[in-house]
This record gives sequence, structure tokens and C-alpha cells, in this order.
Amino acid sequence: MTEVLTNQTAGALDPVERVRAALAQIAHTEDHIQAFAAVFADEALAVAQEQREPQENPGPLRGIPVAVKDIYDVAGYRTGNGSLGAPEHLATQDSEAVRRLREAGAIILGKTTTHEYAYGVNTPPTRNPWSLDRIPGGSSGGSGAAIAAGVVTSALGTDTGGSIRIPAALCGVTGHKPTFGMVSRRGVSALSSTLDHTGPLGRTVDDTVALLEVIAGHDPADPYSSAAPVPDFRAEFDRGPAGLTIGVAEPYFCDRLAPDVAATFLSAVRTLEAAGATILPVTFTDVELCPEVVHVVCGVEAAAWHAMQTGMSPDRFGTDVQEALAVGAAYTGVDYLAGLRARAAVIAGMTKMFDSGIDVLVSATIAMTAPPYGATEVSLGGATVPILDGINALTVPANVTGMPALTVPAGFGADGLPIGLQLMGRPGADATVLGAGRAFEALAGCVDAPLPF
Repeated sequence: MTEVLTNQTAGALDPVERVRAALAQIAHTEDHIQAFAAVFADEALAVAQEQREPQENPGPLRGIPVAVKDIYDVAGYRTGNGSLGAPEHLATQDSEAVRRLREAGAIILGKTTTHEYAYGVNTPPTRNPWSLDRIPGGSSGGSGAAIAAGVVTSALGTDTGGSIRIPAALCGVTGHKPTFGMVSRRGVSALSSTLDHTGPLGRTVDDTVALLEVIAGHDPADPYSSAAPVPDFRAEFDRGPAGLTIGVAEPYFCDRLAPDVAATFLSAVRTLEAAGATILPVTFTDVELCPEVVHVVCGVEAAAWHAMQTGMSPDRFGTDVQEALAVGAAYTGVDYLAGLRARAAVIAGMTKMFDSGIDVLVSATIAMTAPPYGATEVSLGGATVPILDGINALTVPANVTGMPALTVPAGFGADGLPIGLQLMGRPGADATVLGAGRAFEALAGCVDAPLPF
């Protein structure tokens, strides 16, 4: 594997060299991993050539190649959504997040694979760079795999039930689901209007934040965009664990972990405590309602969005997505309102938990390491469950509540595959979550571990 360039160290190369290095890495890895739905080689090189010329305001991401999940519109290209049934027309303008990336000088290298319409966690045909017989997770699986394979240092994903954090954790990289509404979703195919989040994945917390700083902020054309001021995401980068009060919720978050994941999580908590953090057992009241909330709310909202689209061929969707949309369409208005009431109870439980005095809540990101490619079920706490329900069990609470959630590499399982630590905060406390995650990242020392190929 070639040397990975971070957003902070890539300044030694000019834009053309950076793009050529990324394209060379695609040539080296893509046949095995299949992380890209499309590669914009000619356009990326042309933009990089233009950026060689002196610029008055080059932008903080000048010359950095970035990959974009294929549910974001990129002007002049088809938004494929990982689906044979997606419309054939080309996007006429960039999604807002992509527009902001370009304005900051980023070079859009290509579009990464996604589980069909972001409705799953497998992301075929993409393979996990750590073991080609394992899934990369999803639905932003191509973004996670492209970063792990050293093609790019950062990429865009989306997260409805964990779809940024899941591939980041399974591929051994970093992913941040911001507070709900912090990043515009305009020009991004929807899954669930009140659960969807757009956000970045990166090799490190710094690489992740480099994108977040650019794409965050109010968008009046997005009805779900927050008008709250954008925080300084680096404000707590130097605080370290000392003085942090970290909550651990044993019920729900810790009682169904695979043994190697449980051991890695316990080690992570002890590492934070040894570095000066206070560990506080907490209760997250009604958190167990989250899976059913997501099933109902996401199911109804996904069915409603798809019903409004034109040019699709739903008969060409995969069986799993067809079945999920049918289930969503079958829910009644009474079911949906019951889901919203349950959601309100979960949010109240979250608020009470943070009011108990914790700064962040930590958990394993996923209860097991990456399942085999093609798996449809996994073991969760000794029970066999559908892979979606097993993989997103610990990530869905952050979507139900809208709270920020970050995953950073924490170690490796008995099979040598990555395990992630998830850090969650009160809505709006992204800076605290990112600062705590960066402190743990330095302590854990798992970044840039060599891939086995």
C-alpha cells in the first residue's frame, strides 16, 4: 500500500501530484475493493492543473482529492444511488455540500458506492480493505473503504441509522455524524427526512473536521437545515481527557457485545480513565425503543419520498429494498404517530442522562467486527438477527435524538479486524465530542495501522 497523505501533510505535493497519487492508488486497489461508482480522472486532473496557478484565496482544501457518496448530486454526472432502478438523467447542479467543498478548493475525485438508496449496511459489491471476504459496512461503504485503502483522506457520507459511523468503524477510520441539521442535505437523495444526516468520514479526526468545517452551516433552501451558529469544531482539540466526565450505559450499549469487542471497549474506557477522565455509570431511559422508532419512522418516510419520485424503476430495486419500502408503505398514520411519541420519550431520556453531569456518552460503535461478505444475519447478544438490525443496534440512538456521534478506531478483534469507539454528545456539542475523540485517538494509536495487502 502506498503512503497515505493526510489533509495536514499533503501540502508537500502540488494538486496535480496529489490527484495522480490518488488515481495510482485506485489503480492499485480498485479491482479488489470496488469502492468507486465513478472516477472523474480527467476532470480532477484538469481542476488540479488550474489550481497550480497562483490564487488569491485558494481555500482551506485546495488541491485535496475528496470522494463523494453516490447519493449526492454532482453536476454533469448521474446520481446512481447504488441502484439499477435510479433515473438515468444527469444532475444539473452540485448538492450544497459538494458546492461548498469545491468553493474551499477540494477536488472531487469520484463517487463512492452506497447500499442501494442508502437502505442497508452491506454496500455490494464493495469489499472491506482489511479482509476482502468481509463487508465494509454501509450505507456509505465506498467512502469508508476508499479512505481505508489510502485513496483519499476524507469523503462524504450520509447517516440515517449509522451509515457514516458503521463503515468508518468496520474499515478502521473515523466518521462523524453531526448534530441534526448542521450540514445541508440539499441535492442528496433522501431516505428518512427526519433521521437523515450528511457528514464526513476521514482518516483521522483532523481530516474529518477539515471537511466538516467547510460543509457545515445554514442553508435556507434546505427546510431541515439548522440556523444555529456553526461552532468552532477545534475549540476542544487540546483539552485532553482530563476533566471530562464520560458516561457508560451498561444496559443496551454494553450487554450484547461480542467478547473481543467488549474487551476492546473496556480497554478504551480504562485508557480514558487513566488519562484523567471521570467514568460515570448512567442510564439512558427508553433507549431500547430506538430500533422500533427507526423501523417505523424511516420506513414511512422512505416510502413517502420514493412515492414522490419520477423516472425510477422500482421493479429493478434489490429485493431487500423493495421489501423495506413495502413494509414502510404498510404502516398506518397511527403507527407513525406512535413512533413519534416513542421518539419523544427517547429524546427526554437522552436529555435527562446528559443533565446528570456527563460530557459525552461512550460505547462500542458496532457490537461485532465486519461480517462476511454476503451475510444476511448476524449474532447480537446470542440472538440471530437481520444484519441491518445487528449492525446498527448501537448507532441508531444518535439518529433518533439528533445528537452528534463520532467513531474513532479503538483496536482490533480476535480476527484482526477494526473495532470502533463511539462518542456521543448533547445536540450542539459537536466540539466536545470531536475533542474527546481526538484525545482518545492519540492515546489509542490505531490510526494508519498497516493493511494486510
